[in-house]
Formats: sequence, C-alpha cells, structure tokens
Amino acid sequence: MAYLLEKSGSSRCTLEANKREQFTQKLFSDLINDSHTKEHDYFLARVHCAEASKKDTFYCYDARQLCKYVFEMVISTEGRKIRIKNFKDPISAQDIKEVQFFRLKYDTDAPLKAEYVGNHDNFLDSNCFRSRIFCTEDALDALSVNFQFNAVKETKLVDKRRVFGMFMMIVCLLIFITTIVILIERDKKHLGTDGHKIGQKLFFYNKH
Repeated sequence: MAYLLEKSGSSRCTLEANKREQFTQKLFSDLINDSHTKEHDYFLARVHCAEASKKDTFYCYDARQLCKYVFEMVISTEGRKIRIKNFKDPISAQDIKEVQFFRLKYDTDAPLKAEYVGNHDNFLDSNCFRSRIFCTEDALDALSVNFQFNAVKETKLVDKRRVFGMFMMIVCLLIFITTIVILIERDKKHLGTDGHKIGQKLFFYNKH
C-alpha cells in the first residue's frame, strides 16, 4: 500500500505505508491510523532538496516532528517570532529547497491520496496554518525557544560606553578651554599692571 503525494507543478511521488518515519521510528501507516482513529487529519512533510549535479530528491517526515527540527521560536524585546533554525535535510544533510505539507483526511473517500496544503513560508507567516499542523498541540509551546535578550543588553552596554566616552571628551575639552582663558586673562592683568607702573615712572621723570 502506498500514499500518493501530488502537488501541481511538482514531481509526483508515493510514500510506502510500511516505511519507517525517521523521527518517531514508527511506521507511517501506524502514525496515520492513530491520527485518523482520533478523528484528526494527518499531516506529512515532504522535504524537497535540489543540487546542481543531481536530480531533485524528496524525503518524507511526520510534519510536526520536522517542524520542531526546522523551526524555532525567538523571544526578544520585539516579542515572539517564528523563524527557520535548520534548513538542511536531517537524513541527507542537503540544503532544503522547500518544505511541502500534505494532509491525509480522516473523513475522505480517497484515504490514500494526500492533498497539498502549503509550504514552509505558510508555516512562518500564518498562526492558523501552524495550528492546523499541530492540531491539539500549541505550535509556540512545541517549538524550541531561542532567547535573544543578551545581544540587546550587549548593544545597550556598548552605547552607554560610547556616550560616557563622548561625555568625558567634552569635559576634558571644557577644562582645556577654561585653562587657556584663565591664562590669557592672567597675562592681560600682568600686562595692565606693568603698563600702569611704566606710565607712572614716565610721568615722574617728565615732571622733574
């Protein structure tokens, strides 16, 4: 038995039901049956890898498990955001061109046909899409968390040091200018006193 994965404009491929899913090490048929028994749709992730010297290759995984591997939640001062963490196929280590998601509906007349529902861009952009993939599990709680507050603190510390350095430079410049002004004023006073004494002496000599 095989499941048909079909997407318009893409290569058609099949997934053998007795193939083992790499993350869970369970048969795909067991994973799908378990989900359908609970009246939940099952989501497959098909990784599309492409290399210049080789033909396109595809690898299939449990969608939720692959999302935990590929994506992460970043928490910073700007809030929470989903971003790509690993974009290499976990088996082949090839660069991923696209992650495609397929749904196997539990209440359909074609249980072996998986319909295409979106790709990794949809997962990044849409909270509704993420909720469909993770079903009863919250995607934001399921993904690994990356805190980025340290980088912000480090940047603020650098800015504070820069401001302090500029402040000290201005203080030193003011002290230097003030010192020059004081010296000039002192020299003026000395010149004024000496000139007054010379004037008095000349007046005294002329008088006599």
